[in-house]
Amino acid sequence: MTTRLMRVMKRATVTIVALTSFATLGAGAADAAPSGPTLPVEFDLTRYQPVNPTKFRSLAYSDNGRSFFAAGQWLCSFGPTYRYVSCKGTPATAPPGTQGATISGDQQGPWWVTPKGIFGPNTQLTPTSGFRPPTLGVGKRLTVGGTTCTVPRPNVVACTTGARALIFTRAWHKFFYPADDTAHNANPAPRYLPARLRYWNQLPLGFSPPK
Repeated sequence: MTTRLMRVMKRATVTIVALTSFATLGAGAADAAPSGPTLPVEFDLTRYQPVNPTKFRSLAYSDNGRSFFAAGQWLCSFGPTYRYVSCKGTPATAPPGTQGATISGDQQGPWWVTPKGIFGPNTQLTPTSGFRPPTLGVGKRLTVGGTTCTVPRPNVVACTTGARALIFTRAWHKFFYPADDTAHNANPAPRYLPARLRYWNQLPLGFSPPK
């Protein structure tokens, strides 16, 4: 084999190795999942205008200090204690018999409220006093007792207690909870969710709603 032929073959080998390495790196980058949870727009509170919570609070004894608001087909309540929130309504992805969902003190949930569930029909999702919950408008946010709810779009509501959160739309729901947590109900199959919400069930570690 001549020296010239050996040089040509060496250059061809180097080119093939380089192209193979580039293709492998490109495939890996395309298949890589996101590196960590991103903050959904529903909980980017800088996007929403805060409202005065005073008019949303029921002063009736039977409502036990709760606050309420309506947003489209949803009716949500804060309380009776710190970082408790519930929303009444049924997304299309909710299980049969669902009345709503609740988060308990940022320690459990979101749980479905169902007649046979942990949180059954005695869970207070609506005022018992006749109090008429005001409407929380699109683009607004309401904070009561360590919980913040937003109305990102018509007939969409999102509430977070910090480490836990929920989003309700007519077509789907999404629950958020700490990693390795078991005190919550499941999310729907990824195919029912927007692509931006399929990868993570956790909010970013640095996220915290107003006190």
